[in-house]
Amino acid sequence: MGDIMKRNRRNTMKSALFFSIISISILVASSAQAAWVPLTGDFVSVSSIPTAGLEVGDKLFSGFEVTGIASGGPPTPSAVTVLVQGGQNDATGDYGLRFRLAWNAGSDDLINAGINFKVSILPGYDPYYITDATLWLATASAAGTGLVQATENMFDADFMGRCVASLGASSEADDYGAFLLDSSLLCGPDGNPTQLKEVWVRAGVTVQGGSNGSAGLHEVFMLYSQVPEPATIMMLGLGALALLRIRKR
Repeated sequence: MGDIMKRNRRNTMKSALFFSIISISILVASSAQAAWVPLTGDFVSVSSIPTAGLEVGDKLFSGFEVTGIASGGPPTPSAVTVLVQGGQNDATGDYGLRFRLAWNAGSDDLINAGINFKVSILPGYDPYYITDATLWLATASAAGTGLVQATENMFDADFMGRCVASLGASSEADDYGAFLLDSSLLCGPDGNPTQLKEVWVRAGVTVQGGSNGSAGLHEVFMLYSQVPEPATIMMLGLGALALLRIRKR
């Protein structure tokens, strides 16, 4: 009898922990979406972005490529159908991209797209470095055998580069939104956090209904933070100004 009670207590604690993690994930994702501030106007197709790239805050997004496949009935995604908007998460100060997909898949339907681009710090922001990234799925849903999945791998070079970060987010039936958001620091060869002026992003997004299900995904957010933070730069500047005034006295 005592063993049964112990197992029940452990199961209760595990369930409480699981639902706490789910609640935190949903809260973080909802807060991040609510804090989004567009900086490049309305959504535009990826194909319409100039060769020079898209400037968002202290970052430049360039070299966009979209490759897609689809089966069962949905249209094949392309650089024309995938829309993008640059902006900032006002809560964290991170700049990034908001991709609008509006994909829906029923039973035996599959939609997949590879989205590649480069993120770099713009000239004139010399103290800034990219230090970590965040990936989250907005308005993702799945039922039955349906699945929504996104991956994002970042490299320190375009060709034969070393992977510095890997992220993944997903939505399946009965996971209660526990895996809609992921974030990661950039890491060097020794596994320790590193800072880079530019990274190459290779992302993949899949929405499928499976044999007996459905799935949908409206938007994907990809954000990139920088160090030092803008507030830190301002504080350092004010400190230097105060020191200069003291010396003049």
